[in-house]
Amino acid sequence: MKTQTKTILEIIKYLALIGGIGFSIECGAQLISFIISFWNTPFAQKMYFSNPLIYELRNINQTHFQVFMHLLIGIAAIKAAVWYYLFDFLHKLKLKNPFTNEVSNKIQNISYLLLSLWIIAEIGNGYCKYVSKRTDVDLVNYFNNGEYFFMAGIVYIIAQVFKRGVELQEENELTV
Repeated sequence: MKTQTKTILEIIKYLALIGGIGFSIECGAQLISFIISFWNTPFAQKMYFSNPLIYELRNINQTHFQVFMHLLIGIAAIKAAVWYYLFDFLHKLKLKNPFTNEVSNKIQNISYLLLSLWIIAEIGNGYCKYVSKRTDVDLVNYFNNGEYFFMAGIVYIIAQVFKRGVELQEENELTV
């Protein structure tokens, strides 16, 4: 049973690394597309992770386009950070002694990143509604945001359980 858990965690660790790499590529593609759009908009439209509605927005209002792209790049960067933190958490996790302050702090940091992801996605959706009212570009609910808040709450609860596990382990060591 123990080896099965260890194997599963190893697989998840490398899947987390792949997720981090994937979102890093998305973030980089959005950033490069954004930079290239200043000189060659048609080419930027054909790039990886490029949405035609965003470039339609660029033709209408450059400022709205820039704000929207900053939101997209920021969200992709935070998603990549969440996956890298998860990889680091799983890398530092020792099954013989899982309740450590370092592991507990990693989990709590993941919950904070997810909360910031939700906040930025909420801001992005609000901005999309604002832009959609003033232009013909329909970007309403472009960012999926409800699940980030839910995930942040669950991960935060797990972090608190780990903190309590650290406290109990320290108390247990003091009594021995």
